[in-house]
Amino acid sequence: MENTPKKVRRHDIDWLRVILFALLIPFHVGIGVYWGAYDFVQPEHEFEGEKNRDALNNEFGEDVNNVYSFTGDNLISYILTWMHEWRLAALFMISGMGTAFAFKRRTWKLFLKERSKRLLIPMFVGIWTITPLTLMMATKYFPGSFLEGIIVYFGGGIVLTLLMIVPLISRLISLGHLWFIWSLFQYSLFLLPIFYLVRNYPEGRIARLLKTTFRFPFRLGPLLILPIFLSTSDIIFKPIMGEAIGFGYEWVWYLLIFFFGYLFIIDKEKYFYFIDNSRTHITIATLISTLAFIWIKSEETKSGIPYIGGGWAGDDHKHLGIEYHTNMTLLSCFITSFHAWFWCLFVFTWGAKFLNKPSPHLAYLNQGVYPFYIVHQPIVYAILILLLGRGYPNFLILIVGTLVVTLGCWLFFEIMKKHWITRAMYGIKELPIKKEPNIESPPSIDEK
Repeated sequence: MENTPKKVRRHDIDWLRVILFALLIPFHVGIGVYWGAYDFVQPEHEFEGEKNRDALNNEFGEDVNNVYSFTGDNLISYILTWMHEWRLAALFMISGMGTAFAFKRRTWKLFLKERSKRLLIPMFVGIWTITPLTLMMATKYFPGSFLEGIIVYFGGGIVLTLLMIVPLISRLISLGHLWFIWSLFQYSLFLLPIFYLVRNYPEGRIARLLKTTFRFPFRLGPLLILPIFLSTSDIIFKPIMGEAIGFGYEWVWYLLIFFFGYLFIIDKEKYFYFIDNSRTHITIATLISTLAFIWIKSEETKSGIPYIGGGWAGDDHKHLGIEYHTNMTLLSCFITSFHAWFWCLFVFTWGAKFLNKPSPHLAYLNQGVYPFYIVHQPIVYAILILLLGRGYPNFLILIVGTLVVTLGCWLFFEIMKKHWITRAMYGIKELPIKKEPNIESPPSIDEK
């Protein structure tokens, strides 16, 4: 009997998914402490980012506020800006990878059914419960007593959102931080025809075209061509669309990132070979792109032009004298895209080296990803309301806030996973059944 090589399960992608989702807690606490992204929680607190915004407003004589661009000049602010540029991109890539695994073993009807159950149910549960609570906290819409707050929450927040099923077509009702889930569903739906053709016609023209990524000489496909596509997207959309997280120019950009993750897995043998054998090249490119990003960030701060955030063309920024592009805005599109792309490759290549290890805790941690994500935002608001403006050092608030929010999310997860109804409401999967060791088991992201 001919011996066939054993196919080894990789655990690095699962680990990266858990780690990247976990980073959203210190990030969201941090931007509330240092940038004033949630300045409603404590208006009298001095935010680092306000210094830059006030200076720019005085210079130009009008509001140039952009909390994700004009941030602060201290080290923590730079770290937060750096995280924002690639962390979400890496998550969208992982989601695209998971989609490739999932569709390979499902009909398109079953895929849509499972994707709707996995994404739409938690999203609507979130916008009918968590988001109204978050918005009331953000607008200080809490009445004086606890009972009055409960009445407003259930009688106003949920009823209002039940009557406005607008997220199906737009963002007229705020999705809040749940925009990520909504984007994942849209991307899966819009790209479904491509998924179908590649799966059903693996030797067809489209499948062969999409599998050329790793066939360019000198590995130029993933190292150069794909980030050029990202840069081109920014060149087209950044001037006319400002930074609305997950919308505007970012919606198209993240769609490309999601699709590139899918491309990697439909040619997974070559992808894993590339990621395991290009570590030095990726690391050097990441270092160079990071230095370039630090430079463009400093130029943005000095000039007052939102190179990173976009939206410099149009009536809102006529005073900047930019009709569409300058040499600096064009350069910024390339720098920010290449910087984010290489950091994605960086975490994947080093994750493959150090995180490709099984763990009895990994499945448990993957279970908690969605409930942690859905519930963390109001807990972040609550802890910042309690701690900001009371004289505590910012770094201490960041540490304590991160720990408290993590604990609150974990308690929520432990409660919600007790019953199948709440599990379905918050996207909590059943623990996988163990398989025989010689049977290939793709990463658990295939069942997202």
